[in-house]
Amino acid sequence: MNNLITHNLGLFKTKEVPELSIAEFQAECLEILSNGSRMIGLFPVEENASSKKILAVFANDDTSAVHLTSTVFDLENDSFESFANEFPLTNYFECELAEDHHIRPLNHPWLRPVRKQDYILDNVPYKFYNLEGDEIHEVAVGPVHAGVIEPGHFRFQCNGENVFHLEISLGYQHRGIESILLRSNYFKRLNLVESIAGDTVIGHTLAYCQAIETLSKTSISLRESMIRVVAEELERIAMHLSGLGGVANDVGFAIGAASYGRLRTLVINSMALLCGSRFGRGLLKPGGLRFDLTEEVLKKITVNLLQVSEDIKLINDFMFSSTSVMSRLEDTGKVHNLWAKQIGLVGPAARASAVHIDTRTNFPYGAYRYHVIQTVSLDSGDVFARAKIRSFEIDESLRFILDLFNEMPEENLSSQMQTKNNFTNLSLEPGAGVISLTEGWRGEIVHCLFTDTKGNLMTYKIKDPSFNNWYGLALSVRNEGISNFPLCNKSFDLSYSGHDL
Repeated sequence: MNNLITHNLGLFKTKEVPELSIAEFQAECLEILSNGSRMIGLFPVEENASSKKILAVFANDDTSAVHLTSTVFDLENDSFESFANEFPLTNYFECELAEDHHIRPLNHPWLRPVRKQDYILDNVPYKFYNLEGDEIHEVAVGPVHAGVIEPGHFRFQCNGENVFHLEISLGYQHRGIESILLRSNYFKRLNLVESIAGDTVIGHTLAYCQAIETLSKTSISLRESMIRVVAEELERIAMHLSGLGGVANDVGFAIGAASYGRLRTLVINSMALLCGSRFGRGLLKPGGLRFDLTEEVLKKITVNLLQVSEDIKLINDFMFSSTSVMSRLEDTGKVHNLWAKQIGLVGPAARASAVHIDTRTNFPYGAYRYHVIQTVSLDSGDVFARAKIRSFEIDESLRFILDLFNEMPEENLSSQMQTKNNFTNLSLEPGAGVISLTEGWRGEIVHCLFTDTKGNLMTYKIKDPSFNNWYGLALSVRNEGISNFPLCNKSFDLSYSGHDL
């Protein structure tokens, strides 16, 4: 096989990635995909005015291997045969490559904008998909919404109340995060990665910190590693409680919505006890942590989590045994297992459709390498499954955190934090790369970092789980009443800014 095989957070030299002809590259990518791997990246790692070296990155959930291969496109050879007809999960990666870098996927089944609303490739006007017929009508929603919500455009093709097709247009939140990261200093870069998706501060910042630590050959203590995953699980619990509250609110289950909101406050206040921010800002840094978990804070967080653990069982039992609630959740917004696999769903949305993948177990990192977390999947693929998975994950995260508290090494990190290199002048391995994967509460997060010959960052590519999952929302509303869209939307609970970057 003409590819470099590495693993999550494995350090490699960029020159070790095979550089193939375009025809060989196509064949190699198809072989990797045929062997059960998923595409997790397709982007330039080196480019100049006349050529671009394109890297394809794949993850194999069964072997925990990460595969990389590359080719060079120039002005005369700027196209390749699309993989998306045979492997639909590559569809959006190819669209992004075409939009941002003008590499053309020939015979692509549906070349559409990723972060531009009106154009594809070289300013070719884009026409939204539409159905024709005497009884077909179109409903356009957004990008300006009635509620407090980020901008996104949803275009429904309907027959009466029945949705035949939904097309989602994003890109209104595009801030150019990836290019700004390359131009930023140490302090600005930390603020930026914390702002990739404001509800996934720990997930993205951990991916960044671990990548930098790999490139600088830096190790951290077991205690620091354990505190990091405690923070990641606190973030997961808080956002799953928020999502369950949103689902309860959308079906008119007011007591559930209020109760989940109350418990979420306990969890985010626990995060604030740890680092001063309810969203985890300022906790992580390359080389470790800014704050230690003191005995007093540990006891307070434990009390909070025990309260959450006790109350969540009562609330979940009440909600999921309610006939009126279940009548709205069951068989609504189905994404079948085959669809989920074909489009590459990740995270709880994938596990709700019997796709049993979780970065914490398939590509373990940090303290997850030493402390196993159990993942659960369901097979109905409906709103009920996506909600129920959240309740299961809350229970498991609570168990996991409390177990870690009982096993936390008694190290004094305070003196280390004062004397340890502040990492403002990091020395990164020159001509090297790392693929960093974490499991945010929405699913798989990917950060790909590459350095030049002087050890400066030259490429930074990010994939948020929402990049994979927005198309899942579009599929979930097919043959649904349009009034079920808010409920389906909340069951996925995706990020606009995480997608748009």
